[in-house]
Amino acid sequence: MSTSQKPESVERMIRISMLVIAGLLVMLMVLTVVFFATKPSDKPVVLPGPNSTTDATDGDSTPTNTPVEDGVNLSLTPDAGTAYQDKIIFVGDSLTAHLINRGVLTGGTDTKQVWRCENNMMNLNSEVTAVKIIYPGTGEKMTVAEAAAKAQPEIMIITLGTDWGVAYLDETEFKACYAALVKAIQKASPKTEIILQSIFPVTAGCVTLDNTKIDTANKWVKAVASENGCHYLDTQSVLKDDKNCLKEEYCNSSDGIHMGTEAYVAILEYIRTHALTD
Repeated sequence: MSTSQKPESVERMIRISMLVIAGLLVMLMVLTVVFFATKPSDKPVVLPGPNSTTDATDGDSTPTNTPVEDGVNLSLTPDAGTAYQDKIIFVGDSLTAHLINRGVLTGGTDTKQVWRCENNMMNLNSEVTAVKIIYPGTGEKMTVAEAAAKAQPEIMIITLGTDWGVAYLDETEFKACYAALVKAIQKASPKTEIILQSIFPVTAGCVTLDNTKIDTANKWVKAVASENGCHYLDTQSVLKDDKNCLKEEYCNSSDGIHMGTEAYVAILEYIRTHALTD
């Protein structure tokens, strides 16, 4: 190699080195940008709870009192009126039977919308599918499923658990007994829309039932509704005071359980304003 070629060769090597270094620097910058762009935020992630919504502006969870649209809870609607209420057959324990005594349904104390046992107490237990109700209009005694097969009601609201269920059954037994009744009705009257209503609260002075247990049992009621294609009606929420107990003005008995006319008016209003929609 001649002397004149050496500087040219060195210059070429320097240019190549500079290009390599520049390329490495660009790559380093790109990797740095990617790293910081994908680095997890130090801010803790807060997942929305069952009664919360996410604020789209900052991602924080903000609790609300609006029931979650989960396909099971019946949400707030305009008042569906008496026409809707008159479509409903009510089935349940003594608290349901008192719909007759309070005279708050169409027909008053002669209403045919309430299916009740002879002693008014429909216990939520292993015999619930066999217990006989008095069929309105004829006085025949038949099971709820047999009555459903005969009447084919458009809507049925079931309210069980106060008589026997809450006090004596564990979760597995409670759900199994409730589900057995629901399935029997569905088999007898497949087109009936079944709504499982929450167990009602009791007053602070009630000695036989406890609101904490009732709240737990209502989660089981909702689970039965979800697992069997029914709806859940959270009516208990309008009956409670700020201490999670039945409002004293709604109670008309020394047991702290049974309610007066004002309470049933509130219950029916809740039912109409949380109606089934097409």
